[in-house]
Amino acid sequence: MNKAIIGGTGVGSLPNLQGPFETETAYGTVQTYRFSLGDEEILFLPRHGSGHTTPPHAIKYRAQMAALKKEGVTHIYALATSGSMDPSISEGSIVVIEDFLDCTTSRIKTFFDGSDHKVAHVDMSDPYCSHLRSLFVQNARKLGVDIYTGGVYVCTEGPRFEGKAEIAMLQKLGGTLVGMTGIPEVFLAKELGLCYAAIGLISNMAAGIRNENLAHIDHGRRISEAKEAVMKVITEVFSTSSLDQDHCDCSNAVLYL
Repeated sequence: MNKAIIGGTGVGSLPNLQGPFETETAYGTVQTYRFSLGDEEILFLPRHGSGHTTPPHAIKYRAQMAALKKEGVTHIYALATSGSMDPSISEGSIVVIEDFLDCTTSRIKTFFDGSDHKVAHVDMSDPYCSHLRSLFVQNARKLGVDIYTGGVYVCTEGPRFEGKAEIAMLQKLGGTLVGMTGIPEVFLAKELGLCYAAIGLISNMAAGIRNENLAHIDHGRRISEAKEAVMKVITEVFSTSSLDQDHCDCSNAVLYL
C-alpha cells in the first residue's frame, strides 16, 4: 500500500471506508482508514480526526506523517479546504497548489529538531511533487474537470479566519488561496522523502473579497461538487498511473551535514 489521501474540512470521510486502524509512532497514535480501488488498497487519513474534532493548530502533524511513512505510503494527495484571495477563483473551484507562504507561528514543523544530534536541511524549491501535480492536471483535462494551476497557498495559524488587512497583505505577497492545515504537512512529507501534492478546494472568498460573514457560510456544502470532482481525478490517477519516485526529486530533498 503506497498511496494515500489526506482529507480536511468537508472531506472527513469517503464512501466504503474500512477502519479505523491504529498506527503507533514516536509522536503519538494515529487512526487511518482504508478503501479498495480495484485490487489495490488506498489509505485515507482524516487530518482533523474522524469526527472533525481537532482544530488546525492542534493537529499532531508529525505523528500523522510518520504514520503514513510507517504504513509504506510513498505518494499522497492532500485535500485542503481553502479561501480564495483571487476574485477570479470562486467557491467550488479546484486549485493545484504549486508553492506556499508560511504564516504559522506555534507549530512544530520538522523532524530534524536536533534530538538525534544530526543537522539536516531540506530543499523546498519544488515543495509539492511535480509528478503528482502533472498527473492530476493531465487526468483532470482528460476527464473534463476544470482546475486552476499555479496556486500559492498561504497557511495561517487559525482557528480564527484572517482579517481584511491581512488578506490584502497576503495578496500583495503573491498568495492566491489561504488555509490553516497545509503547513507543516508539506515540510514533513519532504523530510520523509514522500511524494506529496496538495489540491485546494475553495469553500469561500477570503475576508474583504466580498462583504460576507465567513462564520455563516456552509463551507462543506460549497465544496461538495469540487470534492466529487477531485476524487474522480485522484481515482483516475491512482488507477491508471504506475507511481514510482523516478520522475521527481522528492526522495532526494534532504541534505545531511
